[in-house]
Amino acid sequence: MKFETLKSIILLILICFSLLLTVGLWNYQPLTDEVGEDNENVVDETTIGGKEVKMSSLIAPSQFVFHRNGAHYSFEDGKDRENAYKIMKNWTLFNIHTVENRVVPEAAKMMEVIFPTNIPAQAIKNIFTLGEQDFGPSSGEFRRIFFSINDNGSVDVFFKPESKDALAYEASLRSENIYQLENLIATTEGLREQVMFTGDGEKRIFLPKDKVVVPWHILDTTTIPVAPLKNSLFEDPSIVESFPAPRVEQRLTDSLSNLEVMIGGKRMVFSKLPSEPSPQTAMSSYEVLDKSISFINAHEGWTDTFRLGDLSTANTSITYYMYQKHLPVLASEDNIHTIKVDYQNGQEKRYTRPLVRLEPSINKSDGTDTLSSGDKIIALINESRKYNSKLIEDIEIGYKLVQQSGGYGGYSLIPKWFILENGSWKEVEESFAREGGVAGAMGAN
Repeated sequence: MKFETLKSIILLILICFSLLLTVGLWNYQPLTDEVGEDNENVVDETTIGGKEVKMSSLIAPSQFVFHRNGAHYSFEDGKDRENAYKIMKNWTLFNIHTVENRVVPEAAKMMEVIFPTNIPAQAIKNIFTLGEQDFGPSSGEFRRIFFSINDNGSVDVFFKPESKDALAYEASLRSENIYQLENLIATTEGLREQVMFTGDGEKRIFLPKDKVVVPWHILDTTTIPVAPLKNSLFEDPSIVESFPAPRVEQRLTDSLSNLEVMIGGKRMVFSKLPSEPSPQTAMSSYEVLDKSISFINAHEGWTDTFRLGDLSTANTSITYYMYQKHLPVLASEDNIHTIKVDYQNGQEKRYTRPLVRLEPSINKSDGTDTLSSGDKIIALINESRKYNSKLIEDIEIGYKLVQQSGGYGGYSLIPKWFILENGSWKEVEESFAREGGVAGAMGAN
């Protein structure tokens, strides 16, 4: 072999080796990158696949009532109610000021917006645009908002609380938004006439005058993993251990807090164990609302559509209700329809939530139920000894989740009439409807 040929072969080998080394360097990932990926996985392991939400999407009215010359109307479809709320949230208020609580305004044309619970007055700025006004009330709440159109075309906005002694607020609506309000009040399509239940004379609850046809559905479930909740809720997840416990499927503890998975694995309770007594820290209703949202957002805990349903008068607990098909879910066999946070000394003391996510069934089974008219429900309440009008806080059509039989993990979403009494929603049963002489006041016809 000639020397020149040998040099060429050696040069070719060196070139190939150099190319292999270059490719190796390009594909090399240092150990620090792997650590970064592991850290990223740790972050992922503190979320449960839901989403973060803003306060304005959790505060939502349960009903719009349009008052026209003594008659009352409300949206027939919950989707129209939600669209009206989207329009309302774009309105601008000005000249907000405190007033003494007073009677319901009287106007020939008026829109009443009703919320499922008392809303902190501080949240007004989270719902409306306030222009340049510096609005930061330290107290106050409202359950209803009245938009009254005056003879001169201006609009008064009255935020009315439930308690007669509570502080109320008034404001004015910016002129460019009045046209939208007038259109809403003048709407005739998609409305259902309402009757008003006054109970002992102090109530103001609106029910559909005629029978109501409501769809029912079948829903499937997806399990929410417990590991991300453990990583998010415990201060040091590495020291958390699992111990057997009666009446629960799993108990995780670090000696300071417990996370218990209820039998069936569809709901969990996280609670902090009692500690040494300390001075009580009071919280405002707005602080409870704001803090609970941040707490649940931290692990992306809004796995279904939830909305504010109850804010305790003592400002120690808050409950969010699941919504399906634009209606609240007010009962479920496995108690999976609510998220609740209890507070003590400004800190989360107890946290209960579902461990399943609901989604439309692949079977696509659905149908409709016909519910009794509001007139029949009012007659039932007045004639039945089961109900005390003085204790009734609200009456509403909502859904009940009933587990499917035969080992199938899904649920039937069944529409029902419900009565809120002493802070608890109770289903109006057909047997109760027969009591007192009002047969068939509830249920499918």
